[in-house]
Amino acid sequence: MTELSERVARYAQREREADALGRLIEVRRLKPSERIKLEGFLSDLTGVIEGEGTDGTKISMPRWVTMLPVASVSKIDDVHVAFPRSRGELDAILDRLDDEGMSAATAALTRLHRDEAVIDPEEAAKN
Repeated sequence: MTELSERVARYAQREREADALGRLIEVRRLKPSERIKLEGFLSDLTGVIEGEGTDGTKISMPRWVTMLPVASVSKIDDVHVAFPRSRGELDAILDRLDDEGMSAATAALTRLHRDEAVIDPEEAAKN
């Protein structure tokens, strides 16, 4: 598989999760340009959120990262959801998902990214 075909396949991947309301939430991986646009929409969400990982380690992340699952939604049931073009569109997706859909989107996005382990830069450079 070539580098280009690997990237195409990576961005074509989808994960689905049913929410507590019975809706099927589908997410996809965001492209780098989409993540930058998302950061721009959310520039007012400053600060850091601290939490705990599944292994008990402390985690800190920028507050805007909590909106990644929202921007990653590609379908709710069989209805296509386009990447938002503004903060208003992003907020509309969030309101449509509500807490139940956010939980499902987060679970699906976590599965989509599960193979992306933190890589030691020195080890990566050797390969």
